[in-house]
Amino acid sequence: MNKNQTIEDVKQWISDFVTKPNPLLNKLPPCPYAKQAWLDNKVIIKTFNNFVDAYSEIVTRQYNFDEYDVLVYAFPPTLTPEQLSNSVDYLNEKWPHSDVVILEDHPHELEAVKGFRLNFGESCLLLIQSRSKLNKARSELEQKGYYKNWSKKYKDEVQDR
Repeated sequence: MNKNQTIEDVKQWISDFVTKPNPLLNKLPPCPYAKQAWLDNKVIIKTFNNFVDAYSEIVTRQYNFDEYDVLVYAFPPTLTPEQLSNSVDYLNEKWPHSDVVILEDHPHELEAVKGFRLNFGESCLLLIQSRSKLNKARSELEQKGYYKNWSKKYKDEVQDR
């Protein structure tokens, strides 16, 4: 995995996809808050050789969500989607920081709304952010009709993370 290329690919994905409005999301971008976070330099992207290296960083890092909104950790898909999901579930359950949540994105697991692929699709990603800010954003998005085209099952899966 070329680490510099992966960082550039993630930046490009954020710029060309994550921040662009989509009719299936009530004309909102896949992540309506990403553009401002990016402009405010509140997004950190790091690459790792594998999940274990990313995990080591996660459990030793101090988190200050006044300085940044999201940490994006990318690494090759050496785990299956189920292994990654189980590992992230374990981290979120055992996490000593109650206001930190970790979301995962695996390239071999399709995340889509009415056939519109939402995930990065090239590397595994861990998205680390403030649980309280994320829950507030989800509530705001619910009011704006963001989830109206999501299946109940997919919405529940994403929001239960």
